[in-house]
Amino acid sequence: MSEPTATCWSCGADRAPADALCPSCAKVQPPAAGNAPDKFAVLGLPRGFELEARQLDERFRTLSRKLHPDRFARATARERRFSLEQTTLLNDAYRTLQDPARRAEHLLELRGVRPLSDTAMPEEFLEEAMADREKLLEAKMEGGKDGVEQLSAGIRKKRDAALKEIASVLRDASPQPAALSRVSELLARLRYYARYLDEAMGRAPEL
Repeated sequence: MSEPTATCWSCGADRAPADALCPSCAKVQPPAAGNAPDKFAVLGLPRGFELEARQLDERFRTLSRKLHPDRFARATARERRFSLEQTTLLNDAYRTLQDPARRAEHLLELRGVRPLSDTAMPEEFLEEAMADREKLLEAKMEGGKDGVEQLSAGIRKKRDAALKEIASVLRDASPQPAALSRVSELLARLRYYARYLDEAMGRAPEL
């Protein structure tokens, strides 16, 4: 099956749909239309859960310099618009791939696997989560920072174990549907762990 192609609006050369700049004339291109973009393709990186942070950062900085709206201040209105749209897309892709949980969720999205809602979690996990929060509230009411930290350390340990299991599944080039469903459940657990740790630290949870 051949890879889909697009055409440069300026020189007419063939290009990949995710190309932010035409490889022939270097003109900035409009973001690909249609479904949610492949954030790995936006950054020119291969799909995969395990990414080198330095490679991701370097790729982001390189593209940011090339696409920054300031570089197109004297360009046409079309190019200024494309630059702004591509920069927005790039920033969103970078934020997603920087975070292991969001990166895993995006990989599931690319495979057509919908995330598991919090209310669809197994009953035993919901009961465990409720008990964890009650212990946290008790520790906060007692005013002991050591107690809160000890509870938080336990949650961080669970979070790290979930990330390790996710990495193990997504390392497989063709994971089975049951394994992907398990990753979806683990991602729901990670959302809970993040909210718990935010509450423990007194931070407002991210929306």
